Amino acid sequence: MNSDNPISFGADGAPFSEQFQDIYFDSDSGCQQSSAVFIQGNDIYNRLLQGKSPLTIAETGFGSGLNFLLTLQVYQKVQQQLALQKNGESPLLPLTFISVEKYPLTKEQLEKSLAILPELAEYAQSLVEQYPDKCEQMWQGKFFGGKVTLQLYFDDAAQAFSALKTKKSGLIDAWYLDGFSPRKNPDMWHAPLFEQIARLSKEQASVATFTVAGLVRRQLAEIGFRLEKKATGGKKKQMLTGIFQQGKNSGKGYRLRPSINKPHQVGIIGGGIASACAAYALTRLGVKVNLYCQDSTVAQGASSNAIGALYPLLHQQADDISLFYQQAFNRAKSLYQQVSDEGHHFPHQWCGLLEVSYKESLEKRQQLFEQLKSWPKTLIHGVNAEQASELAGLKLDFGGLFMPGAGWIAPGELVKTLFSAAQATNRLKIKADIKIDHIQQNEDLSWQLRSEHASFNEKVLIICGGAESIKLNIADQLPLSSVRGQVSSMQTNPETDKLSTVLCHKGYLTPEHKGLHCIGATFEKNSFDTRAKAEDDAYNLAMLEKCLPGMSQWNAEDVIASKARLRCMTPDHIPMVGPMPDIQAHKTIYAHLAKDKNWRFNQAAPVIDNLYLMTGLGARGLCSAPLLADILAADICGTPYPVDSKMLFNLAPNRFIIRDIIKGKC
Repeated sequence: MNSDNPISFGADGAPFSEQFQDIYFDSDSGCQQSSAVFIQGNDIYNRLLQGKSPLTIAETGFGSGLNFLLTLQVYQKVQQQLALQKNGESPLLPLTFISVEKYPLTKEQLEKSLAILPELAEYAQSLVEQYPDKCEQMWQGKFFGGKVTLQLYFDDAAQAFSALKTKKSGLIDAWYLDGFSPRKNPDMWHAPLFEQIARLSKEQASVATFTVAGLVRRQLAEIGFRLEKKATGGKKKQMLTGIFQQGKNSGKGYRLRPSINKPHQVGIIGGGIASACAAYALTRLGVKVNLYCQDSTVAQGASSNAIGALYPLLHQQADDISLFYQQAFNRAKSLYQQVSDEGHHFPHQWCGLLEVSYKESLEKRQQLFEQLKSWPKTLIHGVNAEQASELAGLKLDFGGLFMPGAGWIAPGELVKTLFSAAQATNRLKIKADIKIDHIQQNEDLSWQLRSEHASFNEKVLIICGGAESIKLNIADQLPLSSVRGQVSSMQTNPETDKLSTVLCHKGYLTPEHKGLHCIGATFEKNSFDTRAKAEDDAYNLAMLEKCLPGMSQWNAEDVIASKARLRCMTPDHIPMVGPMPDIQAHKTIYAHLAKDKNWRFNQAAPVIDNLYLMTGLGARGLCSAPLLADILAADICGTPYPVDSKMLFNLAPNRFIIRDIIKGKC
């Protein structure tokens, strides 16, 4: 291997490649830009801090070793942080750094190149001391007492990576795609390199690179990376980051989602929390939205309740549904706080929520939560009756499970606020009093939307209409159901006015807002009736008295208002978001799953082009809508998904037809 690398050094001592006529790193910004691209772009600090398994990083173009030294620096910072948290015991897991360099620097060139970076001097000295005098084949170095291993291959990148062995689950957690630009060094950025990146990448592997060249973006997208451009400082103004999420050789092609060119405009059917979050997410990514709302104003369906509780659905074990709602809850809190911080205000309070253990079976459930410790105490923890009373501001005879980060929101005002924030981008138009009762695909794969008095055309259509989606053609093929729920708004009194947290029993009771409390809710399956019923108010009052005797002393005369609305439910109680599946094509393509559920299929899931859904949010739309909207936006814009492939399929509309095929039901 040629180690006689023709480089020169500028007046400031920075190395420059005469062969490729390009810099090794931006001397003006020192190592800040490289840190922003590779360390922050791959979120290395947090992944080390929260890591449950050793981390493996791969790099194309070792160059001066700058990226490796920055990785050593962040590794030491995490080690120090964990040592403080663990009283001097650092549990930081090992790190392996695999790099390739076809034209390596000599030891003298390396030392001179790094001399202008005094902030990395400690790490540079360790690297230079171990660096080989002669660069042949592969060299391995050890750092921090062997906790960090550097494997440096002096070879062509694709050739070197092809020799690496990997398990079926992959080898690499993060990629630093460095090296000279594709325009100046096209030989490195060729198809064989990307084939090896795909072969070696673990599910959810990240990638970051200085280059945003179309050649690189296209090849990364082709092998399964979801990408987005980001601004960066220094001489190179943009960077590219991505996540490996849609690899085509998993053997589970039915989990693959279609890639579309980011549309200029989309149409959304709906007017509640789902469509509000979708419109907010898409307009922020530069997509124009036409919203078709059947009512005279938005937030007239389930989102019109006076007060709603925001909290995750958690089981004793960290199962799929609980993990989804945990992530969804965190995202919802983050989004709503962001909107509030931007100056778009809505009534809410993060006062916590108490699931009251009002009967023996719930006391046992609480004990299991405390024994299994599946969830952090900051998310949920048990309290006794005395602690519960203090949290609630009222005398309680029972303990329960307390979620300190939960609380209540005024849903209608939140929805209007989200739409207002989306309109502030000048990319949202709301078309009210338009009930879309039929959709039809045109020859050019766009969509015609028909109402009683007019028709509209949209290139891409998203159905977010809640229970109304069940009645719409095409969407009616999905196993959605409508569940009626009635909420009663109660006049506050001197006793209930003291309530300082949301209480959940078989129903729920919210703290006071504008002189009202909300109690509920009824649960009537397969109903589209939205008329309020006196007997349902009586049911809500009776349920509160049964579970929390003497809590309120309310009777029917204290009911200020009643509202019955519809929840859109799925059979597995998990929402759905993504492209509308071509169900008949699924039955044909994946028929062999009925004989062998593990049969490998690389054929991507057949879908109805340019038609997407975000529905089935049930009674927890306030919690799930923001994360679902992020997934939908990733579908539409090609950006990284905020969830892994398993969770993505758990939310996919085609999951039901795949399960039916496996069970031999079709």
